[in-house]
Amino acid sequence: MKKYILSASLGLTIGTMISIITSAVFGQGAYLPLNPFSTMGAYYLSNFNQVTVMLICVLTWAAIGILFQLADKIFEQDWSLLRMTATHFCITALGFTPLSILAGWFPLNLASLLFFWFIFVLVYVSLFFLNYRKMERHIEEINGKL
Repeated sequence: MKKYILSASLGLTIGTMISIITSAVFGQGAYLPLNPFSTMGAYYLSNFNQVTVMLICVLTWAAIGILFQLADKIFEQDWSLLRMTATHFCITALGFTPLSILAGWFPLNLASLLFFWFIFVLVYVSLFFLNYRKMERHIEEINGKL
């Protein structure tokens, strides 16, 4: 339970940092926890007060943190790094995409979605190679001790 609370807190922290950047770009001098030009941002701001919008964002950011914590269970399997990474990617992409739309991070159109997935894939390729190198070093360390 503790790790899920920590993951939700990490989701809140990252979501807050993204919201500060978003506010600096789109807020016109005011703090907005989401992109007001995104599909959900426009909907939330026109139908809810600012406190409710912030609550929706906070709950969404926490859900993103919990999603990644749950998906990390994949790396406890006795699978190849490629299979674990591909499975983790699919699970998080299927969960993270709708949550990021609900968080109001980008408009719901094909160009924005493709850009989002492009960034997502770049991050995953980077993480794969970092984890691969880490595993490689760990194996070399074990072999050195033998």
